[in-house]
Amino acid sequence: MSTSNQIAVDREKGNFHFETDYAYDAGVGLSEDVVKYVSGVKDEEPWLLDFRLKALAAFEGKPLPTHWASKDLENINFDQIRYYLSKGQKPSRTWEEVPDDVKNTFERLGIPEQERKFLAGVEAQFDSEAAYSRMKDDL
Repeated sequence: MSTSNQIAVDREKGNFHFETDYAYDAGVGLSEDVVKYVSGVKDEEPWLLDFRLKALAAFEGKPLPTHWASKDLENINFDQIRYYLSKGQKPSRTWEEVPDDVKNTFERLGIPEQERKFLAGVEAQFDSEAAYSRMKDDL
C-alpha cells in the first residue's frame, strides 16, 4: 500500500513575472563587452569602467568555492544569465512616482503601505535598476 503526503501548492502566489519593454538589454552572459555596455548605458566615468573590468577579471580568475560551499554551484551556467535589463528610467523619489507594476509587486510581497511610507533610508530594486530611492536627511 502506498500513501502520498503531497500537499497542493498555489504556485501563482510566487509568480512575479511581468511582461516589460526594456530600453536596455545587455543580453545573456558576462563578458568585457557586457561590462562596457552597462557602463555606457549608465554614462559612467572611465575610472568606474576600469574598476568593473578589473572586478570581472578577478571573478573570472577565481574558481567557484565548491570546496566549502555546495557542489550545486558547479551547475550554474553564467553564460545563460541576463545581467542587465533596464527601462531607462531614473529612480522615483516619492512613492507616488513609482510605477504601478512595481507598487503591485510590493503589495504581492506583503509589504504594508504604512511601512513603505515610513521607510526612511531605502532603495527598492526592480530588475537591474533602483525603482525607488529615498534617504532621510539625517542619515
